[in-house]
Amino acid sequence: MSKKRVLNGNQAAAIGAKLARVDVIPCFPITPNVDLIETLAKMIRDGEMKAKYVCPESEHAAMSICAGASAAGARAFTASGSQGIVFMEEVLWMVPGLRLPVVMCVCNRSIAFPGLIQSTHSDSLLQRDCGWIQFYCETPQEVLDTCVQSFKVAENEDVYLPAMFCQDAFSVTHTATPVDIPDQADIDAFLPPYKHRYVQLDPDVPQEILFGLEDEAETEYRYQMEQAMENAKKVIEDVDREYASALGRSYGGLIEKYRCEDAEVVLVTMGSLTGTARVSVDKMRDEGKPVGLLKLRVFRPFPTEEVRRALCKAKAVGFVDRNFSLGSAKGGIGCTEMARALYGMESRPYLLNFIAGLGGRDVTVQQFEYMTNKMFEACSKGRVEREVEWIQLRA
Repeated sequence: MSKKRVLNGNQAAAIGAKLARVDVIPCFPITPNVDLIETLAKMIRDGEMKAKYVCPESEHAAMSICAGASAAGARAFTASGSQGIVFMEEVLWMVPGLRLPVVMCVCNRSIAFPGLIQSTHSDSLLQRDCGWIQFYCETPQEVLDTCVQSFKVAENEDVYLPAMFCQDAFSVTHTATPVDIPDQADIDAFLPPYKHRYVQLDPDVPQEILFGLEDEAETEYRYQMEQAMENAKKVIEDVDREYASALGRSYGGLIEKYRCEDAEVVLVTMGSLTGTARVSVDKMRDEGKPVGLLKLRVFRPFPTEEVRRALCKAKAVGFVDRNFSLGSAKGGIGCTEMARALYGMESRPYLLNFIAGLGGRDVTVQQFEYMTNKMFEACSKGRVEREVEWIQLRA
């Protein structure tokens, strides 16, 4: 029988890893994930969790241990953020190339300098092209549920790619809310033991992984990884439906639509900003304004077809980016991806980009209302005056 506790996002992630019966946990502490790995270590010490906890000398080593453990047949989990993600980048590319279903919790934090310890999505989005599935969580409850779902998706034979589930520093990692903790028996029925069909290191059968054996083999490898990413879309949807049937909670699979059916303008958010945006949408709906909200739960694989269907009736779309791509074609990473997704539509909505929430700065209901009114303004004028707007610049 499930039980309810008040947990922050770090604690929820740790309990999610416990429920998933993780075998090997190599973690190097970095704010804001310290509470997460302390919770895991305490559960192992107290006998609540059977797993091997490894103290590596760096984040690079942590991901290397994850790769070896996964290849040897163990369910591997780690957590990091910010400079930690940058430090492990070399191995982050190797893990999907070896088709290892490692799962990592990313506690989204700004990268120095000038970033400090608050939330920006730049660390995880920096790795958007290396082959990791990416989930973005709104609440501690979603963190726990997505942790379990991530293993189910990553270990699917049609996928075999690693997955990261991301939570915003402090606004989720350190913010406690009521969380329903599933019964272990229910998770065991949902998530079978890990067994990779193809890759498994065995000391009795020595193997060596060689590079460059065949000229131009990278083309085929990358194509196969891209096909696995495409396969992951259906798997994510199926896993979310199965989880809803077994545990009673669904997150829409790839995207979550809120009051979009008759919306003329739609806000698009990722992560913890969604909760405030939802309040803003309700407020403006009460005022008679046809506003909707699209929560992008999965950024990789990018849900292009699902986004197109959800936004086919919208006249304007406003993507709220908690990051910025310096020197790009203008805008945040999310909006740039959205532009590519919308480009193939016969009737495209206006697209506006709002940069907000960098460094953990709170985005208010009033600021979401301002963004929404800018979308209505573009519709009435028949043009977008400012394609990219930094909402929270101080005078």
